[in-house]
Amino acid sequence: MIEHEHVSVMPNEVIEYLAPRPDGIYFDGTAGAGGHSQRIVESAPGARVVAVDRDPAMLEIARNRLAPYGDRATLMRASYEDVLDVLAELNLEKIDGMLIDTGPSRDQLAGRTTGRGRGFSLHAGEEPLLMAYDPDQGGTARELLARLSEDELREVFRQTLRRGEIGRVVRAIVRERDREPIETPGRLTRVLEGALGRRGPDTEKRVAAAYLALRIAVNDELEGLSRAIDAAVEALRPGGRLVLVTFHGLEHRIARQRLRELEGGPVGPPRLIGGPEREAKMKVLTPKPLYPSEEEVQQNPAARSARLHAAERV
Repeated sequence: MIEHEHVSVMPNEVIEYLAPRPDGIYFDGTAGAGGHSQRIVESAPGARVVAVDRDPAMLEIARNRLAPYGDRATLMRASYEDVLDVLAELNLEKIDGMLIDTGPSRDQLAGRTTGRGRGFSLHAGEEPLLMAYDPDQGGTARELLARLSEDELREVFRQTLRRGEIGRVVRAIVRERDREPIETPGRLTRVLEGALGRRGPDTEKRVAAAYLALRIAVNDELEGLSRAIDAAVEALRPGGRLVLVTFHGLEHRIARQRLRELEGGPVGPPRLIGGPEREAKMKVLTPKPLYPSEEEVQQNPAARSARLHAAERV
């Protein structure tokens, strides 16, 4: 059996808001190590889970964990935004609930799923600079750094860096790649430290922010999350629940704004009397996102930035 260390985030809150029903069908959009899927099948008699992941190594970990549940757990290689295609392949019309956990697995970040890491961490040294959840995909971080124009690089780093940092980082990357391709985290970290200031008290945080921008770009994370929320609306039966666990401000904002739009109501300013109205498709169950408990954060510091959003199909 494959060793793993990943701990599912906010598991009690996920089950509370997903509210699994006996014999219900649930979609786990990020199988990871299988922790959330296991909680789903254990929480309601006859409940079934369809769990997907882009990483075949993570699927193997989840498959081992979920093996005791037999055909109540179906695992497939896909992204959460592919939910409608997955359901069609399984001849399933609607589901009773969908979970999207946007966080990377600790096993992926540490390289335990492949024997060698993929360069997600600024401390990853001489690992290959890939940053891809799917190890077979093109468009890795080292490829983006090599081929994107200066303007395109600015768009990438604008997501997470401060205005005054973007130009310095992009210029430093372009100078460095003209000498030699940037192919390892060790080299990228040195370039970023030089651009952002080696002696600043928050330099490591700013370098980490640049890494986050690259990871988002490599995996198309923000657009993928938005597409997945829209797909969930089509996949859920009335009364079905959507639970989102997000991990940074850009994801939090997309989840809040998209769910708010799906609640319906006036298009444009509220004062626009007689203006067009959006159709109500979801009822938001968490007007303010939920935070992990202090007890959970103490036991799993990686959960600190997590926020849970939930809504019900109307």
